[in-house]
Amino acid sequence: MAGLLDRLELGDHVCWTVDDDEVRRNAIVDVLRAGIGASHKVIYSGDEPGVVLAGLARRGVATRPLIQSGQLTATTPEDSYLAGGLFDAEGTLAHWSVEKTRARAEGYRGMRVVGDMTWARRPVPGTESLEWYEARCNKVFADGFVMGICAYDRRVFDPLTLRRLALAHPGAAGPLLPFDPDTSLRIRRTEEPYGLWLAGEADMSNRHALAAMVEEIFVTRDPGTLVTIDVTALGFADIAAARVLLDAARHGPAHIVGCSPVMLRLLTFHGAAAIADLVVTAGYP
Repeated sequence: MAGLLDRLELGDHVCWTVDDDEVRRNAIVDVLRAGIGASHKVIYSGDEPGVVLAGLARRGVATRPLIQSGQLTATTPEDSYLAGGLFDAEGTLAHWSVEKTRARAEGYRGMRVVGDMTWARRPVPGTESLEWYEARCNKVFADGFVMGICAYDRRVFDPLTLRRLALAHPGAAGPLLPFDPDTSLRIRRTEEPYGLWLAGEADMSNRHALAAMVEEIFVTRDPGTLVTIDVTALGFADIAAARVLLDAARHGPAHIVGCSPVMLRLLTFHGAAAIADLVVTAGYP
């Protein structure tokens, strides 16, 4: 995978900016092939399903039986994101949730989705909600069963649009920037205790992804349920991340646990003590 995407794990959702067709095709094929070898359900959606299938075949993958069994899917955007002639963000989120449930029921160990996102530059109704969709899509990945790679060709997307879309993803990779889990944000839902586990770095580059997931965990809880946000594995957090956590904690009750001394000072400085029903500690209560 040319070192670009080889550190991805199930649960990661990555904005991958690319400007070389050969690199893009080879990396996509390698991600899908690795998923097949790991007994994952693998899905490609983009303008080149035939090219992707041919690439898999050249690497010794027998694609026909995999397609027949349902383990491998390669479709155009018209058969996935743009079914019905428009981009329905909420409908697409529901579609991925159904696919995830089906993959689990079929016994796969995980699911890999590669979306070649050039279709979003077409004059299609609904594409204006893509940024919202990318941020809310993080809930599909938060239980650690699905890996998602969104490939954006920076030759067709303007820099400002790419910047906004990147903010909605916890992780990023680019032509000269391999995915690095240590400097990306990993977000996982937890059930005992109910809440989120955060790892890596939370900063301006992924603040919309963090905000969407923190909001989601409070909105979907049962009334009065304590939300625990474990930041033990969070190596760095900036002011934007601290404000996201504190704003959400106002809908408490909430615990932010596992804080480093720097994180404790950051939260305290921005008013953690003034928020009712919020407890901030350096370890589990």
